[in-house]
Amino acid sequence: MPLPLDQEKYGTFSCCCKHICCLHANKIREIKEGMEHKCPYCREPLPFTKEEAEQKRMKRAKANDPVALCEMGMKCDSEGDYEGAFESWTKAAALGNAEAHFNLSFMYRKGEGVEKDKKKEVYHLEEAAIGAIPMQETILDIMRGKVEGTTEQ
Repeated sequence: MPLPLDQEKYGTFSCCCKHICCLHANKIREIKEGMEHKCPYCREPLPFTKEEAEQKRMKRAKANDPVALCEMGMKCDSEGDYEGAFESWTKAAALGNAEAHFNLSFMYRKGEGVEKDKKKEVYHLEEAAIGAIPMQETILDIMRGKVEGTTEQ
């Protein structure tokens, strides 16, 4: 089943970097049965601290997990490290991560950390749309110039 479009209704676990939508139901089941709270996908115990979660995410990124690499790119981008974001997203995109393609398209559109390049922007938007990420219709509208502020002046 596809994930909900609302990203608030699913989570990504640092242990396996899987997007999981059944968080609430799993938590209720664990509480009712007196079970330790674990990842519903891989059954690893969940980290207690942000540092522990970050260490697990880094381990997954070093193992070339595309979701972990994409998340590392997001972190780098939010810190203004466009070179690190570009490197992480490029690796994740090469491994087929549609969200990384989407993020790379915006880097090429804005020229953040890379030279502006319309052909590369469109290429990454097309790859993201093919990957059927939740924003697929938005991507296609951007490609068609239908989203306000996205057409080149």
